[in-house]
Amino acid sequence: MRRPAKLNILITGASSGMGEACARALAPLGHSLVLGARSADKLKKLQKELSKKASGKIVAKTVDVQSTASVKAFTAFGLKSLGSLNVVLACAGLARGLEPIETITDDELEEMVRTNVEGLVKTLRATLPHLKKSGWGYVMAIGSTAGHAVYEGGGTYCATKHGVKALMQTLRLELCGHNIRVTSLDPGMVETNFSVVRFKDKSRAQKVYQGMTPLTGQDIATCVQWLLTLPEHVNIDEMIIKPLDQASHTGAKVHRRK
Repeated sequence: MRRPAKLNILITGASSGMGEACARALAPLGHSLVLGARSADKLKKLQKELSKKASGKIVAKTVDVQSTASVKAFTAFGLKSLGSLNVVLACAGLARGLEPIETITDDELEEMVRTNVEGLVKTLRATLPHLKKSGWGYVMAIGSTAGHAVYEGGGTYCATKHGVKALMQTLRLELCGHNIRVTSLDPGMVETNFSVVRFKDKSRAQKVYQGMTPLTGQDIATCVQWLLTLPEHVNIDEMIIKPLDQASHTGAKVHRRK
């Protein structure tokens, strides 16, 4: 089966950041979207706004990717609403703090591992059978340059993003022969609510991007749009996307203007 003209796309982490940006970019193109995140209010607002502009169907349901039952219910809702699934865009993910491995709390450790790694596995496990059934599929996951390097204070976060890279590389092997593409999008410094969530301090978060021009969620959404237009025989395994001002994967080498 060749790519449908209009796709049924499931997005986790859709209420903010890169997930929201992707939803905003894809809805006007006529694709139908299943939006999922933990924030019911933000989801409802986004679904209502996008529905006014979209020719495809836009539906939304809360989902906690840490919960198998929640992910299954979200996937079932998407299937019931749209009839099939073609694309899974796994954007749910987070970082907490910059604590050394020796002092990281259980809460921070478990939230990052359960969201970034377990959440991706649970999302894939629930959706892959339906991508196979649809006859044309695409799995995209938001990784990070932290999946290609490490830095002090980022041990657990980097480990989870190395885990995302390993999962997507494994998936690429396991789906070889199926009509399903697999891409890990690995951004560097993107100014979303990521650092606010990480530090729980808006002023500290702003300093991360001070004096430089970071990526935006829209930049990542543009990459997603491009991936969906490539010829049928092409698979982009990984995309490492950094702002021009960021030279190193870790952010150790960043050009900052005074």
